[in-house]
Amino acid sequence: METLTVEAVVLKTDDFGDANRVVTLFTREFGKVEANAYGCRRVRSPLSGALQMFNHISAELTRGAKVDTIREADIIHFYDALTNDLERLAYASLLFEIVNRMTLPRQSERETFDLLTKALPVLSKRNPKIAALIGACQFMETSGVQLNFSRCVHCGAELDGDAAISLLDGGAVCFDCIDAAQDCRPYPAALRRTFETMLGFDWRDGTRLSFNSRQLDAAENFFLEYVHSILGGGLKSVQFIRAIETLTG
Repeated sequence: METLTVEAVVLKTDDFGDANRVVTLFTREFGKVEANAYGCRRVRSPLSGALQMFNHISAELTRGAKVDTIREADIIHFYDALTNDLERLAYASLLFEIVNRMTLPRQSERETFDLLTKALPVLSKRNPKIAALIGACQFMETSGVQLNFSRCVHCGAELDGDAAISLLDGGAVCFDCIDAAQDCRPYPAALRRTFETMLGFDWRDGTRLSFNSRQLDAAENFFLEYVHSILGGGLKSVQFIRAIETLTG
């Protein structure tokens, strides 16, 4: 049986049996990979610490006829702040759930792997809501399904000031083209600038992440509506976020 060593982040985990776990990894080498980790939930298992959500790890996989098996795993980076803070946990889960649901197994996507490894330390130290939305926006952009936020999807004109936007048409609509568009809704210039800032954000930039709270909420609601329309259903992590907001509100 072929054995591979991969660098990965733990994208998702599902328990089965008394002590086992199916682990979804997003690897540098092969994109998304699912593998069984037998006995990893036992306290003395050498895998128990490494195979936790959000960990950045090195893992040894044995390829199987139907499913791979994780034989060894070592932690490269452990982000304890993401599991010790409910808000950080919720927003990190949002980014990871979007990536998991919008990627296919074993398709190498180096940009997505790099995005996750850059986003994790920011999620653990800075405003998690902003970091998760930036990560999700940039992921959608690299995946080729992002709305056009800066130019009219009908005539290609660069926007200057308020406009409209259409989920069905694929993005922004200038007022000259609004009669040709579907499901249009207002698209204020401030919201456009918020999305443009998120898409252009450099993860190495130590500048404080700061957005107008009203525009940030508007960006979150609009973006999540768009993601839901693509997936054809809601996200569990959004329910988690709303539950936290109710508790802390």
